[in-house]
Amino acid sequence: MPLGRIAVYNKADGMGIIADEDGARRPFSGMEAQTTREGQRVVFEVVGAKATNVIAVR
Repeated sequence: MPLGRIAVYNKADGMGIIADEDGARRPFSGMEAQTTREGQRVVFEVVGAKATNVIAVR
C-alpha cells in the first residue's frame, strides 16, 4: 500500500484529501480512517481516484 499524509479533513462532511508520496491528491471518507488529524501519516489502497482502507502509520 502507498504512503501519504492527510492534507485536508472536513469534519462536517466526514471527507478529506490525502496527498501521496508522488504529490497526487486523492479524496477519502473519514469513516475509513482510524484518525482524522491533518498531517497524520497513513497507508492506503487506491480504487479509481479514491483512497480506501486508510490506516494510520504508528
